[in-house]
Amino acid sequence: MENSKKWRLTELLVFSIFTIVNMAPFVATRFFPSMDGASHLSNSNIINQLFFHNNSLFHQFFMINPEPVPNWTSHLLISLFTLVMPAFLAEKFLIIILLIGTPFAFRNLLQTVSPKNTLYSFLIFPFTHSMFFFFGFFNFCMAILLFLITVNYWVRHEHRALSLQHVLTLSVLVALTYFSHIMIFGTLLILIAMHIITGSVITLICKKNNLKSIFTQFLAKTLAITLAAILPLMLFGYFFYSRPDIREIKFLDQNELISILLSLRPLISLNPAIEGKITVILIYLIVALCFAGIVSFIIRVTRKYNIKGSRELTTEEQVLPRFNFWWLLASMVVLLTLFFSLPDAYGTASYTNLRIAFVFFIVVILWISVFRIPWYFGLIAAVTGLYVNTMLIRYYTPGIRDLGELAATCNKAADFVSPNSLVLPIYCMDNWFTGHFVDYIAVDKPIVMVYNYECESGYFPVKWNTAMKPNYFMGNPSVSDKYINFELTKEKPSLPLDYVFIVGHYDPEKDWFFSTLHKILTEYFIMVYEAENCSLYRNKLSK
Repeated sequence: MENSKKWRLTELLVFSIFTIVNMAPFVATRFFPSMDGASHLSNSNIINQLFFHNNSLFHQFFMINPEPVPNWTSHLLISLFTLVMPAFLAEKFLIIILLIGTPFAFRNLLQTVSPKNTLYSFLIFPFTHSMFFFFGFFNFCMAILLFLITVNYWVRHEHRALSLQHVLTLSVLVALTYFSHIMIFGTLLILIAMHIITGSVITLICKKNNLKSIFTQFLAKTLAITLAAILPLMLFGYFFYSRPDIREIKFLDQNELISILLSLRPLISLNPAIEGKITVILIYLIVALCFAGIVSFIIRVTRKYNIKGSRELTTEEQVLPRFNFWWLLASMVVLLTLFFSLPDAYGTASYTNLRIAFVFFIVVILWISVFRIPWYFGLIAAVTGLYVNTMLIRYYTPGIRDLGELAATCNKAADFVSPNSLVLPIYCMDNWFTGHFVDYIAVDKPIVMVYNYECESGYFPVKWNTAMKPNYFMGNPSVSDKYINFELTKEKPSLPLDYVFIVGHYDPEKDWFFSTLHKILTEYFIMVYEAENCSLYRNKLSK
């Protein structure tokens, strides 16, 4: 018993150490340079300007989205953090929550499902810095954390299905999941539904209760999750009902879908050719563990029924492994069905198949953990998971450092911008990953960026205030070849742009826009900041 306790403490200590080590590269730079992270920081600043500072200029351009869209959680957290700290620290706190919370939430869920096989929890580390994390999909990452917490809460407390405290707690967790990401909200309900259905079927097959009792328990649990999720379910329905009827729907072909699974594509962030050679190790491991677990399961079932005098299984061994085996297997089947049937893109929402695949592999790891196979399989899994994670981090670290320098350089330009100025961002680099880095200039100061993709989409907390938003221009209206008017709405006034912020280097000969831009910047603007990959120009008439 004492040795077992020491082993558990040692294993927990190792897990905790690797959690810190895993987090270190992502908080080492001033900003974590994710694809959309700068936009989230900038829009969180807009929320603060609207809510807490009542900034009249921001009210003229922006408004809080009146629709309760499911992309609020990380924006709200960053907004609250930035009330007392700069944006780069607010982002770090969010990353710490994700990179510490997710491993331990997964570990706790795995301990609930299979308390004797916690070594498999080490496989979660490569999933903490998935492509969604690098893409800056922080709401999705927060939803995964809440998904793990909520599923664990349900499994631990399902026997108190109609307890008021249980329903209220569950309501908060489900609502937070919805307001983080709508797809993970749906996935959460699928796993809970599979848990209820599987439990009822297993109880019926084992004849542990009469049919009336089983049906009563089924209704009680169904009622509990329905009551807890009723408001998010209504919002879920309204979200799709209120979207435009005509949307671009994109399906991936079967070969590409299979490739996503075989390469563990959700974990590949920057370079599939390089990262795929690392993630495929996890695929081999998962397949081997599934094979070993199924073989072990078949052997045990055969021995139980065919070998006289074999040791009788305890009640815990009979029920818990069997139930979790079928519950998680049923969930995997449903997730795979959705993976192969749903479109990957639906309007501006995209990466549906990759998101489902991400959750699918998490459930697969949980399923593997319920197999009764020798302990050293868990040790092999833990060592392999840490090796893959280390290899990925070694590959990512130089890129994080280099991109972090570009992010800090863009943010530094804010020192040369007056508060409450209009800034035109122009991106001229040939790099799909850094397209939103222009927004780093607007993460702390009240600066209006006249382009904002989140405001355009309607899926995020902030929208354009189309009723009040003015037009804007640059150059001299009386000189046609030195004037660009961004006329968005006729019969509205036009305001002069105060600054032009360029990331990369533009070619004056590229087209009409850049030719005219060059003339305007040369005559009517003055360069106030220049770094290796960005430059800031101020209107000579601006303060």
